[in-house]
Amino acid sequence: MNEPSNFCNGVCYGEEGSANPVYKKLPYIPTGRNLEEKTLSLDGMHKNGYTELDTHSLFGTMMTQSTQKWFTANKKRTFIIGRSSYSGMGKFASRWLGDNWSTQDYMGYSVTGLMAHNIMGIPLAGSDICGFIGDTTPELCARWYMVGAFYTWSRNHNNFG
Repeated sequence: MNEPSNFCNGVCYGEEGSANPVYKKLPYIPTGRNLEEKTLSLDGMHKNGYTELDTHSLFGTMMTQSTQKWFTANKKRTFIIGRSSYSGMGKFASRWLGDNWSTQDYMGYSVTGLMAHNIMGIPLAGSDICGFIGDTTPELCARWYMVGAFYTWSRNHNNFG
């Protein structure tokens, strides 16, 4: 999934935490979810002095860029799909929209998500058909396949639940 992750939800030990965490100062939190869930603390400091907040998505783009350069240097064809992205990522790789839910709303979000990525210069973007989290229904899955036929790429992929 090409992004730093862990299962500690930010810091692994209480004493590693900040007294004034940056996520509490953010004016807007996309999706309203905990931005430190299953990933590094946004307060984490990198060797160059940047925080994890500043570099989290850039990491994924740099990873896809390095992968693409290796394949090109070794005269290999590439088909790189990443989840974490930053400006310019479309030059090096395609993008998967990430884990989604098996609901009609998420089927709709996939269409706007793919269009937004096309506008941002990532023409090959895709979504999990029928949803990744939760159980789908035969009707929803059939409708999602009809929509998914027009995605630039897609997959039917579901978690263990």
